[in-house]
Amino acid sequence: MFSGFLCPNFKTIIMKTKIISTLSFLLLMASLKAQEKVKDSVSPKQETSIQEVIIDGKKPLIKTKIDGLVYNVQSDPESKSKNLLEMMRKMPYLSLDANENILFKGNTNFKILINGKETQLLTNNPREFLKSIPASTIQNIEIITNPSSKYDAEGASGIINIITTKKMKDGYNASVNLGSRFPKQEQNAGFSLNIQQKKLGISAYGGGFLKKNPEIGYQNSQQTVSNNLQQNGRTSGKGNGGYFNVNASYEIDSLNLLNVQLGSNFANNKSKDFLESNFSQQNILTENTSSVNNSDSNGKGFEASANYQMGFKNDKSQLLTFSYRFNNYDYSVNSITDFQNRLNNSASSINQTNDNQNSENTFQVDFVKNIKKVYLETGLKAILRKNNSQYTSVPKDFLNSDEFLNQQNIYGAYFTTKFSLFEWNFQTGLRLETTDTNVNFTSTNTEVDQNYFNLIPNISIGKNWKEHHGINFGFSQRIKRPGINRLNPFVNQSNPYFQISGNPYLKPVVNNDLIANYSYNHKINLNLGLGYSFSNKIDLKVSKYDPETNITKTTYENSSSVSRLGLDYNLNYPVTKKLTFGINGNSAYFFIKGKVNDIEVENNLFTYYIYFSANYQFENNWNINSNLELNSKMPAGLQSTTNAFTGSSFSFSKSILDNQLSFSAYINNPFNQFRKAVTETNGTDFYQNNYVRDYYRSFGFNVTYKFGKLRDEIKNTRRKIENNDLAN
Repeated sequence: MFSGFLCPNFKTIIMKTKIISTLSFLLLMASLKAQEKVKDSVSPKQETSIQEVIIDGKKPLIKTKIDGLVYNVQSDPESKSKNLLEMMRKMPYLSLDANENILFKGNTNFKILINGKETQLLTNNPREFLKSIPASTIQNIEIITNPSSKYDAEGASGIINIITTKKMKDGYNASVNLGSRFPKQEQNAGFSLNIQQKKLGISAYGGGFLKKNPEIGYQNSQQTVSNNLQQNGRTSGKGNGGYFNVNASYEIDSLNLLNVQLGSNFANNKSKDFLESNFSQQNILTENTSSVNNSDSNGKGFEASANYQMGFKNDKSQLLTFSYRFNNYDYSVNSITDFQNRLNNSASSINQTNDNQNSENTFQVDFVKNIKKVYLETGLKAILRKNNSQYTSVPKDFLNSDEFLNQQNIYGAYFTTKFSLFEWNFQTGLRLETTDTNVNFTSTNTEVDQNYFNLIPNISIGKNWKEHHGINFGFSQRIKRPGINRLNPFVNQSNPYFQISGNPYLKPVVNNDLIANYSYNHKINLNLGLGYSFSNKIDLKVSKYDPETNITKTTYENSSSVSRLGLDYNLNYPVTKKLTFGINGNSAYFFIKGKVNDIEVENNLFTYYIYFSANYQFENNWNINSNLELNSKMPAGLQSTTNAFTGSSFSFSKSILDNQLSFSAYINNPFNQFRKAVTETNGTDFYQNNYVRDYYRSFGFNVTYKFGKLRDEIKNTRRKIENNDLAN
């Protein structure tokens, strides 16, 4: 920002005005926001007046890349009033379901990174973490639809990379934020801090949340040829959690850079559930059972990583990086269920415990080099993972009390290259991964060994023309390995008529993805993506009814195939300088088929998601936003679907103190106090309907305060560990 010049004569004024115009043009071409003020100046001979000139240039909202796109959060005026999770509703390829779970092209199998790094916060509890981050503190969101071979082969839908504010100036900057939402009584607070002192840079963030969910009602019903089950329940809960992460970078010299990261987090939850069950056979009531379930869950994690980057004097394009990461997360659940009026041969109480310990060590080496106009990158990686689960039930059921040990070693090598040919950009590569898995049940001395080898290709082709148009094509294969939640054979018996467990015999799934993307970024931002993906022997939930015990058992099986043909679209249109309209959505057809009890089952469904947004910017940094959301019926596995729903929201925000202090308030779904969430399951010999009447209307506020100044960006190694390989 330039404050003005004193000019001795008119010629000098003209010359300096040309300089100002040239600088302003460069700033606009680089899409940086600037203001230029040229004040009145007085010559010794005559007085000459130049009016104030204000140049308001913004970065484009969306920038395309050969493997995806970048959404500039700072250029979106709604970022001042929303948290990061809410902002994802309006980003290309992304959406949120009714429970605020992120979907990437309608899929839950993807990875989220922060500044290119994986963190436990986004693996174990992403929803609460993203709610606590004001969007105004984020610079960009990279939406990688066709990840290159340098990324782990896992993450079928893609990768979301959150880039924190990177314009840091000498000294320090910081932010604190506070938010609250009712009637679910959710409070969160967080902070971020960046310090630059000569060669040492430190970046830290942390926060916590409290939640108390009021009691809500739900119903389960199930019908078979001769039996009928009706359940009415009420549930409530509360919880808390916190997180802290610090990243330190030290520039040893111009060629050597050391980066260290430490982080920890915890989460505690308690819930209480009242359930009444009425079971009839041949229209005769045979059992009327009531139960009370109290459940406690506790999780805590720790992570540490180190990256050493080495440059070369003779070739500045060469970089060699050595990386190590340790990750540990412990999770325990204790559930006590007391029953009344159960059949005589059934226990009146069940006490279940499930203790999980998950740890991994990762080693990685990366090397990059330019050979003329060809960019080359290669590397080696090893992930040594250990998952352990001890679970018991009292009264003791031998089949549901054991120690489950899962050891998985993954070794990978990759090669990727980028180059241009005939005005087209190419990115292609191969990734080789071999996986060694050993599963051991201690009490029965039973072992399961799985060893497999995958060669994963990747190619992206793109072209930009006339500055504003871009088109990309891509093909990739990805692997979906089952995580500990799917593998753990622990059987949850808190509901006497339904049992849910994992399957330790699950195998990995290969997903094939074809995409084509067109973008136009000028006065309007338009992005269109057409994609087709398909997988065989995918591990979906399968529910089977046992007529002898009248219990429905649900687990995962590699018995299904899934394909999706979809169109993703995003449009942002500035009607005036103050009024902006936007639309984000997708339309897709899912083809799902598999076998249950050796019977062919299909669950084909056309789906859509539409999110309308409008923003108006008043004078003095006032903003108002309104949103309308439409969600269709969605598949929820091989046998299940969820119902359609609509949503709306209104918010306003105000910034003061030169945009340092921001306040926003909002109301979501003002016309509907509750939402009826319905899941229907069609089995080969039963029909099941589950519905929850949850709070839908909510209101709240957010306050964010940013302060401090920095001049240089805190440096970070260009290569670091990104474990994108597991699906939970």
